[in-house]
Amino acid sequence: MSLKDEIYNDINSNCDILLGILKDKERTNDTPEGRMIFQCLWLKEQIIAKKLPLPVTEHVNTLKHVAAENLLEHLASNEHDYWNEIGIYLYRLLFLVDGKPLIKPSYYFPASNLIDGLINLLEQSPRALDDYEQGLTSELQKMKERLFNNEMEPPLGSSLPDYPNFNKVNRYQPTIEDIHNGKYLIKTVANLIFNGVRPGTWFSPEQANIEVTALLT
Repeated sequence: MSLKDEIYNDINSNCDILLGILKDKERTNDTPEGRMIFQCLWLKEQIIAKKLPLPVTEHVNTLKHVAAENLLEHLASNEHDYWNEIGIYLYRLLFLVDGKPLIKPSYYFPASNLIDGLINLLEQSPRALDDYEQGLTSELQKMKERLFNNEMEPPLGSSLPDYPNFNKVNRYQPTIEDIHNGKYLIKTVANLIFNGVRPGTWFSPEQANIEVTALLT
């Protein structure tokens, strides 16, 4: 399966989940849930016709607005369950229509090795680490174990509150960007875990293993 076909399938699947959540809602432009029904149906129609460009730059304003403003939050069992019940699927769709492939269990092994690489980079740093950078090591170890033991399902959406040191180190300009491969590693780990997307060059688990091994040796 090509990467494009995989993304098509994942868009279709996440749209089906959202349409299932919205199955009792009216198809109308007067409500956010009604507009999301139209949005999902349009995406599915374009995929069936094989006309959906990647990335999708037009006709996804509804998705962006509904996701950014949490406009479907009132449909969740309660505010604490919104992410797991609805938000995660909107978030995945946002990245999929941008042409980014999702991380899946078959990619957890190379992802774990990449996290190991970031841990090793910190432990072998050529300079003294600040308090946040030192605290990041234990957070990464916890992250790796949870991922490898299937105790988490990316995307997590945010590094807070569970990974406060990661949040401090992974800024627009990461504090470890002065260390060789530091910026690439932390940004890639952030994408894998918190955004739930993998590098576009990881078109298969085997290729991902090759790339990670080459990067870390």
